[in-house]
Amino acid sequence: MGPRVLLVVFIALQAADGLLTYAAVERFGPQAEGNPLLLTWIMLTGSGPAVFGAKVLAVACGGVLYAAGVHSVLAGLSALYLLMAVVPWLRVFAVMG
Repeated sequence: MGPRVLLVVFIALQAADGLLTYAAVERFGPQAEGNPLLLTWIMLTGSGPAVFGAKVLAVACGGVLYAAGVHSVLAGLSALYLLMAVVPWLRVFAVMG
């Protein structure tokens, strides 16, 4: 997989995680978020701005990794987000629908 494709996959996973996180917090309440830092920002600013800000920061950091040529880290983070963020949220929605 080429570096540009890795960046696109990373961005897509960030978007998916952001949308799923936002939907979960809106549906189940702020306690649905397991990241205490993000939970604090959700409590301070609301779910939309907090999740959007977190994802913008994550995409910016991914862009830095891409520009620095650290593509294996970008690939690893993509796999981590898929397995530890996107898939678990999909399971939550499948079970609790």
